[in-house]
Amino acid sequence: MTKRAWGASIQSREEKAELKRRAVVQSAARLIRRIGYDALSLGDIAADLHVAKPTIYYYFKNKEEIVLDLMTSAVGAFLDTTAHAEDYPDAPGLSGAEAFERFIRRAVRVTSNDVGACLFVLYPHQIPDQIRRDIDTIAQPVAAWADRIVRTGLADGSIRACDPIVAFNWAVNGLRVLPILTELHRGTQSALADAIVDLVLNGIRAR
Repeated sequence: MTKRAWGASIQSREEKAELKRRAVVQSAARLIRRIGYDALSLGDIAADLHVAKPTIYYYFKNKEEIVLDLMTSAVGAFLDTTAHAEDYPDAPGLSGAEAFERFIRRAVRVTSNDVGACLFVLYPHQIPDQIRRDIDTIAQPVAAWADRIVRTGLADGSIRACDPIVAFNWAVNGLRVLPILTELHRGTQSALADAIVDLVLNGIRAR
């Protein structure tokens, strides 16, 4: 086994490169959330990080590549079976409705930081067709998971008759308001999750 000079206390070149790449992604996420995708340039990211613009090109060719990295990170966090057991939808013994509640809470948690939130201020007409198709492919496991959960709820009677695709898209696209609600200080992440779960599962009609 090859030993690293200075031991593990000094980062390797690869580790430093990955940290810098993550810094680029985090900067892009903050800026997309603040100024939008259309207005963003790699020069903006370079200025935010106080580096020369060519430095950004070393890690990403264009902002479309950054968006794909952002989506991959957000989807990876959502699908992580080892993190946040309290909102893991496939826990044993849950009804479909209970699993869907966890799915929504997980979505709220994942989209409450800059990386997740910026994805909800991206709109299809702003993104080139090929990149949009790539994003759809990356996100497909999440959509498939939601579809399965809703169908389980339909089968066990805990979710009323509905189109699973419509239910998923309505619920998830409703999360586009999260960055706005956060900026308006409409409550903690937990309180917002409670409110969104209630609206998704119960609607606004008085009961």
